[in-house]
Amino acid sequence: MLLTHGAGGDMKGAGLTALAHGLAANGFLVCRFDLPYRAKGKRSPPAAEKSVAGVVSAFEGAVERFGTSRWVVGGKSYGGRVASLAVAGGLDAAGLLFCGYPLHPPGKKESLRVGHWPEIAVPCLFLQGTHDSFCDSSLLNRHLSKLGAGHELIFVEGGDHSLKVPAGRSPEGRARSEKQVIDGLVEPVADWLKRL
Repeated sequence: MLLTHGAGGDMKGAGLTALAHGLAANGFLVCRFDLPYRAKGKRSPPAAEKSVAGVVSAFEGAVERFGTSRWVVGGKSYGGRVASLAVAGGLDAAGLLFCGYPLHPPGKKESLRVGHWPEIAVPCLFLQGTHDSFCDSSLLNRHLSKLGAGHELIFVEGGDHSLKVPAGRSPEGRARSEKQVIDGLVEPVADWLKRL
């Protein structure tokens, strides 16, 4: 699996690190990488389309270094969106993983980021919080049929855009950090990968 970060983060973020370590413990090869703007020390990302070349370059580097082309690509928020644009543009990935897909900007549900979805012809797995200000779950469900291949959804009850769950929204009444939530999602993600 090839994973990258959200708009304001980097490859060392708690969620990506937890996912990478958990999947590696389940026998998967996992590579994390910073998109070019982060590698240059910039905090603000360019338009998602301008980061696609960074995903393509990381994919090609991983294939060359490890000698396998069966890579699932994805990442957190912006990183997952950029990976999906790369796949829609022809990147030969085996699947896409989204940790909080940014379906729309907060408060702008009319500005959906699904125009490229019909060009995605690989299985997709979405890890989404039910209180994600970037992704209205009813809108997500309504547009999933636009994807060109199968999809699966795992909702984190009470989770925000980073999948963190505050105590007040937790079914168990206790807060869970992004890392704690991701640790609990490793097994279903590993199962999905095994089925690809």
